[in-house]
Amino acid sequence: MPHRPPRCLASLAALAAAAALAHACAAPDDETTPPDASQVPVLDAVPAPGPIRDAAGAPAPTPDAAPAAGGDAEPEPNPPPDAAAEPDPTPPTVDPLALAAQVDPDALRRTIAELEAMGTRYTYSDGDERARDYLVERLRVLGFEAELDAFTFRGETAENVIARKRGTADAPAVLVFSAHYDSTSETPETLAPGADDNASAVAAVLEAARLLGPLPLAHDVWFVFTAAEEQGSVGSAHLAQRLALERFDVRGVIAPDMIGYWPLGDDDALDVLGDMGSVDLVDRMCSVADALGVPYKRWIEHEYCYGDDHTNFQERGFPAIAPMDCVEAHNIPASGEELGHYHRSTDTLDTLHMPFTTRVVGVIVATLAELARGETGR
Repeated sequence: MPHRPPRCLASLAALAAAAALAHACAAPDDETTPPDASQVPVLDAVPAPGPIRDAAGAPAPTPDAAPAAGGDAEPEPNPPPDAAAEPDPTPPTVDPLALAAQVDPDALRRTIAELEAMGTRYTYSDGDERARDYLVERLRVLGFEAELDAFTFRGETAENVIARKRGTADAPAVLVFSAHYDSTSETPETLAPGADDNASAVAAVLEAARLLGPLPLAHDVWFVFTAAEEQGSVGSAHLAQRLALERFDVRGVIAPDMIGYWPLGDDDALDVLGDMGSVDLVDRMCSVADALGVPYKRWIEHEYCYGDDHTNFQERGFPAIAPMDCVEAHNIPASGEELGHYHRSTDTLDTLHMPFTTRVVGVIVATLAELARGETGR
């Protein structure tokens, strides 16, 4: 999560007086006016629409049975084929809530620990490239060929990492599950572990790719890791621009940012943040959270956490939400909510509450599966 722009901070006091923390999907009545288009990050150059470059570069019929001796007896039926050679024509069913129970807490912990062990994933360091290569390899192991979506800003080249799962529908829509992989701190070039911000969400995307990869889903799912978020959400701005220029039918973007710091433990609550254009998506995730018994707070406010990845997709006209752990701490003065180790060298795995993080990832994975299988509601 990047530092908040001054325009957002200056308005927080007024927003706090009007903001209502609602439970069980009770939305605010007012609609926020979208920010001025001048706030959208500007890239050095926009590549012409085109393909993203690669990261690397029936069984034979059974013969009829011979007639029985004597000619009068009926021929014996062919023996049944070996069951092992007979594929099951019935595709596996997709049960989103059951998938939530399959989220592996050890896998989440491992990913966070491995990203933290890199020392830093700061955009202007070698750690950024190490993290990129790590993600490409993790996706390869899961059966995906990663694609690198390169862009240039301030003289620096960075790359989003994308894995696409094709849908089975004749004209599938696109669902994007995205998390930024870079990090920062008070010592960004040497130590920026970024466990909560944002290795926790990167782990969620990889776990979703593991669980959803083998399943038949109606719509395309893009598992995305954006670069240079801490430099102004540049990677997501680039991707949102490409999706708009190439006219992809994007039905929803889920972009978690910080989903591991829960000072209240299992008594904490997931923040589900969206805007007026993504109310249905917010409500879908809230419905899944209800079904799984995960406490949450519902926020419909474009200005909150303005500048995070999800707002770039919103401003391109795509419904986008950000599940996260700290909406009040970032946006409501004197809320009492802890900010934790945000942008500090102390943002480490041992400060996270993994049991609740695992439940939150279950909500996100189940919501994505429900959307991707092509049904309109629960």
